[in-house]
This record gives sequence, C-alpha cells and structure tokens, in this order.
Amino acid sequence: MTFDEDDITRFMRYVDKLPNGCWFWTGARSRGKGNRKWYGSFRVKGKVVRAHRFACDAIGGNTLKRGEHRDHTCCFSLCVNPDHLEIVSREENQRRKMARKVGAALPEDLSATTLAGGLFGPGQEAAE
Repeated sequence: MTFDEDDITRFMRYVDKLPNGCWFWTGARSRGKGNRKWYGSFRVKGKVVRAHRFACDAIGGNTLKRGEHRDHTCCFSLCVNPDHLEIVSREENQRRKMARKVGAALPEDLSATTLAGGLFGPGQEAAE
C-alpha cells in the first residue's frame, strides 16, 4: 500500500484517543463478508482499506506477509492503535476469536456507554 504524510494526517482526523489507549475510529465503517463486528474503512489513493490495516502499515510500519492477520489485542474492532494490533497467523487469530466468544470481555475502561455513543452517534440507539 502506498501512502504519504497527507494520508496519515487525514486518517488521524478520524481517530479519538480513548483513556484506555484505544484509538477509536470515528470514520466510515463496514462489516464485510461474514463479519458481525464493525471495522473502520479508509479511502487511500482511490482504494478503500480497513482502517486498522492502514494504521498498522502507515503508522506502525508493520505490513503483513501472506497468511498473516492482525489481531486486536484490546478486543475492540474499531480500535486503530497500531500498538493494539498484533500480527498472528490465521489459525491463531481464529483460536483467539473463539476464546473471546466463550468468555473474554472488552477492557474494563471501555464501557458500553462509550461504545454506544461512539458507534451510533449522539441521540441514536443500537437496534435491538
């Protein structure tokens, strides 16, 4: 992926740094194929990429090799902090995903109120 300083500056306009260290993505979001979680989307050089991928590549300096995935160690899919993204194998990513489904929670200081306010915007509620 090619990018420049202007892309990084524009990207950071959509980041809200939370007290727990997460960089909450406030820009466009999508689910993609088969995903239940929302992930950030960012347009760079005419192509839409996952926001956490851009953060990892452009800010963290960590590009993926074939077969590698990025795992949100904070368990928050809208976090784009490169320090919260660990490069793992597909198998490890799936193992962690399943482990989280059976008991892991979001970090304590990332409250449901913070998520609802950020995900749905002021005055909007999550659909039940």
